[in-house]
Amino acid sequence: MKLRIGELARRSGVTVRTLRHYDQIGLLRPGERTDGDHRLYSGREVRTLHQIQSLRTLGLSLDQIRGALHDPAHDPAAVLAAQIRLLEERLERERTLLERLKRLDPRGATWAELLEVIRMNEKVEKMMDTARQVGEQPKFDDEQMRYLEERREAVGETRIKEVEAEWPQLMAEVLREMEAGTPTNDPRVLDLARRWQGLVAEFTGGRQDIGGTLSESYQQHMTPEMQAMWNYIGEAMGHLK
Repeated sequence: MKLRIGELARRSGVTVRTLRHYDQIGLLRPGERTDGDHRLYSGREVRTLHQIQSLRTLGLSLDQIRGALHDPAHDPAAVLAAQIRLLEERLERERTLLERLKRLDPRGATWAELLEVIRMNEKVEKMMDTARQVGEQPKFDDEQMRYLEERREAVGETRIKEVEAEWPQLMAEVLREMEAGTPTNDPRVLDLARRWQGLVAEFTGGRQDIGGTLSESYQQHMTPEMQAMWNYIGEAMGHLK
């Protein structure tokens, strides 16, 4: 049984426009065409479409799906691991936003306060995305890498996940104080600076060389707003010495 594009779209819930796009990029091409150049899809193409829809539900991009379906060397385990990591990060972001919303007084919260939480969450998300990308780039030497691996084992995966969850909340609090114009020697900001130093120390073990390499890498890729926050919390840390 062969299906024309409109019938396949109706049965699958995928739009005709999407099916045409899949054909254009080589993701799902019809096995045959009529004399009038109408696309005809066989059972094999229908099964491929179901596979595409299933992989899309996992969050895979069209390029990733093309590799999974058409590249014999494609490693499904690597794709699965990457998607698990992305989903874990998304869940962590949602948990962080949930905690911020919970801290609002449900009886007296205003629209302004709610919008401020959402605005701050979006800012922190952009910064965290940049930080994750940069975090994969520092050029540690072999000795430093061995030390960091040992450090990771010593701290443990549970604490590492806790620290990763603390960063967005801490950055949001620093941004809030910075935008409010709170002096860097204010007790509230000094407390944030101590927490910041503590989280960094858990990663570096207090080693200045590792902290310096990490700092240099971040500085090279910072947005202006990240740089402003970095300078702000750095000035607060200066008051702690």
